[in-house]
Amino acid sequence: MTADNYSLDLDDIIRKSHKEFKEYLKKAGIEIEGIRLRVLESPNLLKELYHMIKTSDDKNKLKQELNTIDKSLLEQISDDDIYIIKKENLGEFYIHEMYLLGQIFNIDNINELNNKILKYIVNRIVYHTENNELVDGISVPETKEIYIIKDRLEKRINETSNRLGSININGPSIIRLKLPLSDVIYIPLYTEGKNIKEDVAKAYAGNIIAHEGGHHIVDRKKRDDGEFSASTLQYIMYIDMHDLLKHSETYEIIKENIIKCKEYVGTLAMLGYHTAIGDFQEDLLKYVVNVLKRAPYELGECYANIIIDRNKNLNIKDVVEEVKNLSPLNVINKIIFY
Repeated sequence: MTADNYSLDLDDIIRKSHKEFKEYLKKAGIEIEGIRLRVLESPNLLKELYHMIKTSDDKNKLKQELNTIDKSLLEQISDDDIYIIKKENLGEFYIHEMYLLGQIFNIDNINELNNKILKYIVNRIVYHTENNELVDGISVPETKEIYIIKDRLEKRINETSNRLGSININGPSIIRLKLPLSDVIYIPLYTEGKNIKEDVAKAYAGNIIAHEGGHHIVDRKKRDDGEFSASTLQYIMYIDMHDLLKHSETYEIIKENIIKCKEYVGTLAMLGYHTAIGDFQEDLLKYVVNVLKRAPYELGECYANIIIDRNKNLNIKDVVEEVKNLSPLNVINKIIFY
């Protein structure tokens, strides 16, 4: 039976997921040095930060503050693995990020630092969250940061849990879970049935962190290729990290997913044809845009299922090298003929 609340709060679930991900990478021999996790309670906080930067005319005061704060404390907080950004510590976060950007770019000009925090963090995150409902996390390669959008994460967890409804489980089980970013495939979720909502929260937070971490692993510049590669790695790393291949039910889910993926590729081909000849009815355009917007994520997870199915002994380092050189268009053919 599902429970209404987590026994851990969401911040703790995110922290634990981040720690597990880093430990997994270390064990697998994959290095992402200096990766930092920032948990942003809401993108609205960055709008406040934007206003604060744009309306502040006392640059000398800020420079003095940066010069007088204990550097060891700034280094400790700026290099912290995890930082929770709330309304009450927004000013503190700003100062720490300014210090971090100063160290990365070797500059101390306040105007230049303000421009960089606006360009790489504030404007980027606000733009993506306002223009893409799929965004629950964002990677900032310039600062090696992963930003998790907490209010969106919580909303997605609630939606996912509500779709599951009440589940009666007599003991440890693998259940099928469809994450918000996917209309096509399921992930296997291991649960003992004591608190399924918390298990969903852990699975979703873990997948978002793995996805954004995947961007830092493959470092692909083209957006579609980057989202495809990160989605492929996310799916495989989640399953490998939690040793889900020891359960026969996982392979059943993989087989079912591959069938669904073949159907999905057929749908993409049909949409591509109708888009090319321009004969869509207006009421279908929103559906088409939504499907195409999700395509890099869906194709990445579809290809992950094929990689798992064909390799009974996964080596995540080999997977990383493979997905670095693949594009979504390459993979469409591979899915069709698998």
